[in-house]
Amino acid sequence: MPVEICPFKDTFGAEVQGLDLSRDISDADFKIWSDAFETHAVLVFHDQRFTIDQHIAFSRRFGDLEDFPDPKDQVNGIPCVIRVSNIDKYTGDIKPVEDIGHKSFTLGTSAWHTDSTFRRVPSKASLLYAVEVPPVGGDTLFANMAMAYEALSEDKKAQIEKLIAVHDFEVTRRRHSLPPRPKAVQEAVPPVRQPLVRPLEDGRKALVIGSHVDHIEGMDAEESQELLDWLTDWATQPRFVYRHEWEVGDLVMWDNRCTMHRAGSYDLAHHRRLLHRTTVAGDGPLI
Repeated sequence: MPVEICPFKDTFGAEVQGLDLSRDISDADFKIWSDAFETHAVLVFHDQRFTIDQHIAFSRRFGDLEDFPDPKDQVNGIPCVIRVSNIDKYTGDIKPVEDIGHKSFTLGTSAWHTDSTFRRVPSKASLLYAVEVPPVGGDTLFANMAMAYEALSEDKKAQIEKLIAVHDFEVTRRRHSLPPRPKAVQEAVPPVRQPLVRPLEDGRKALVIGSHVDHIEGMDAEESQELLDWLTDWATQPRFVYRHEWEVGDLVMWDNRCTMHRAGSYDLAHHRRLLHRTTVAGDGPLI
């Protein structure tokens, strides 16, 4: 079956058909996949069954993979594969909703964010695979930051063009009065400066915002938060958003250079949800 790229109607993103990710992928088929990724920003593969090693292997064709510093979040002790789940990795039971580590994770992922903007080199892509999904809810929403930037007025573009924001993974924990992460984990990902607007390889530009932003340099706290809130509201209008309803066996790949995402709610206390994610590192720092 030939590989076919089927763009979604009335939104951005596309479904990839005819590609079995459990098999070796030819250079020609990989080029179709890679080209589609650059064009559509979000790609969906249905009915996939592959091993963790295969997940790592096809992800690495896009570049080096990021490691996750906290062992409790790793899949089988593999640093480059993270568990996105409400299931305890050791007992297999659903975690208590008030568990500090779990609460921090769910609060963080339910807010609009882009993976790894808190790293000096922000990531290129994420590849998320559904192992278990709840019967209702737990969708993932994606917002296109390039489309959102392009639709801004020229005055607003001029206002934000040269601004720098500080990103810090600890900021979500502070906002929700949660204890800080272990010192070693904090030291592995200290606060970093990122441009509020980044250039893309195709000549477009994209907003770099989301819940990892602590503040904008040169602004007082209130002014900074006001602008960040306005930009987030602007960028997450329905015309810029794609909602993915998960099925077991789905792989979704998205472009962290030009999208933001968040997890939709579901019954955390009674329904199981387990996904595995790899993250492709970026090519270099933005500043």
